[in-house]
Amino acid sequence: MSGCNRYFLFRMGIGMVSNHIARRVGETVQRRINHLGVGQKMQDLPEELWHASFRFYVKEDPTRQGGPNLRMIRLDPEKPSLTVTGYIFNKFVHPFENRFITVREAARLQGFPDSLKFEGTLTSTQQQVGNAVPVPLAKAVFTSVLQDAIRLGFNNDSFTAFSLFSGAGGLDIGADQATSGNSRIHTKLALDNWLDACKTLQGYYGSRAKIINEDIAKVTQPLRFWSELTGEVNPPDLVYGGPPCQAFSQAGKQKGAMDNRGILIFEFLRFVRVLNPPFFVMENVSNLKGVGKGTLYHQIIKQTQELGYNVLVGELLAADFGAPQLRQRIIFLGCRNDIGHLLLPTPTHNESPTLFEKSYITVGEAFRDLPEAQYAGHLSDHMTMPYAMRLAHSSGVFTFTNERNWGSTSHNCASSK
Repeated sequence: MSGCNRYFLFRMGIGMVSNHIARRVGETVQRRINHLGVGQKMQDLPEELWHASFRFYVKEDPTRQGGPNLRMIRLDPEKPSLTVTGYIFNKFVHPFENRFITVREAARLQGFPDSLKFEGTLTSTQQQVGNAVPVPLAKAVFTSVLQDAIRLGFNNDSFTAFSLFSGAGGLDIGADQATSGNSRIHTKLALDNWLDACKTLQGYYGSRAKIINEDIAKVTQPLRFWSELTGEVNPPDLVYGGPPCQAFSQAGKQKGAMDNRGILIFEFLRFVRVLNPPFFVMENVSNLKGVGKGTLYHQIIKQTQELGYNVLVGELLAADFGAPQLRQRIIFLGCRNDIGHLLLPTPTHNESPTLFEKSYITVGEAFRDLPEAQYAGHLSDHMTMPYAMRLAHSSGVFTFTNERNWGSTSHNCASSK
């Protein structure tokens, strides 16, 4: 399709997706972006373009240990991205365009469907995407849970589920996509204290599930809460969720259990204790194992065992399951002692493909076929011209080729001088 045809379709609203707004930045930040090559970071820029805090850290900070912090990087279209968080929107630069990535592009890296609209302010939507579990990873985990449940004698076609700390629904959508034969997971109820995220998730489920905006600590009778809102007489077959992980993240202050957000893990376990479901799935950051030199991790394992569950814990890489992202997560799989054990999913992708594993999904593949990002106002050339085109701009006529991800396009450029 020609550039003119693509522009016409974009202006007509054909192929447009929500949350795909490119953000304008100040002159200094734009200069940094313009200078970044594919895969380059802040330390690869001329020193006069370094951020003051970055210069201090690299050259002057007497407490510095290790290499420079990541402050900015232009994504490599031939590789999966680094970990998506709520703070990459000032760090992740588009592979070819001179701008930071949009919320929709980050959502693609997380595996969210384009049909899902993230509700709320720009900051809220960024946090919703960044805090989520990659959908392909979640789908692999829940598919494995379904397969094991059938192996253990649960042959019902509908597994009822209660979602806690649901956020924008990375785990929920993965659970909704998981199947094994005729068996599916039917999430009847989801609970979160974040109103914008609840609106986002309700937009995905529609009338198929009830999304409740409430503080989990205020739900004092989980079984009654479940029954009254779902009409289900029996407890759910599955309880799943990802208690807020900022308390344990390497990007945070790592206060662990001393942080109120860390205590929320034990709210999750309270629901497991009261509801006593056959299975539970809990997700968190891999750094949780290191909190308090492992004290918190072992406390969690001890509590789940005291509740009568066999628990399998694994650190899974999202890219191994089809997400275009090198994101590590820790997964707790719980199965009641009277039922058996659950197993971790088998990777389906690999950096080097094998007979049984596909190649990693790359950033280029994730961004392919997205319409042009929208700006509020007129677009200037330096913000829309792809990086490879900008490098060749002075030659007049050039061909940009990357058959795997972006196709081949020839352009005739008039001199800008």
